[in-house]
Amino acid sequence: MATICVIYHSDTGNTEALAKLVAEGAGSVAGVEAQLVRAGGMDLDAAAAADGYAIGSPDYFSYVAGEVKTFYDRILSDERFHGKPCVCFGTHGGGAKVLAVVESLAKSCKLEQAAPGMMTKGKPGGDDADKARELGKAVAQAVAG
Repeated sequence: MATICVIYHSDTGNTEALAKLVAEGAGSVAGVEAQLVRAGGMDLDAAAAADGYAIGSPDYFSYVAGEVKTFYDRILSDERFHGKPCVCFGTHGGGAKVLAVVESLAKSCKLEQAAPGMMTKGKPGGDDADKARELGKAVAQAVAG
């Protein structure tokens, strides 16, 4: 079974809610399992064993959360991650700039973008919830073949 590792940081619960929706979408694809992992508590070897990634962060001063940045720092030269598909997502309170940073860092780490990422203001709902599930499906389909 293929695995999508949904890596995220969340203080308020908004990014966690979005991560859960992305994982739900990824897990809806036959032959794919989604694992939710907080960036700060991630085991690098376990993450490297995944077939694809969904990476999310809240917008902190137009940048990623420190724990998400640390994840990228740790995988930058780790060839076990190179070439694997990923999607990115983020939440914001009005300064929606973090998505470009999360995607740029993923590209620098040689992850392959499976679909355009998404942002949501505050807690996701309605159309954003549907978009999050579709984002999860996109990365899952990239690993499921």
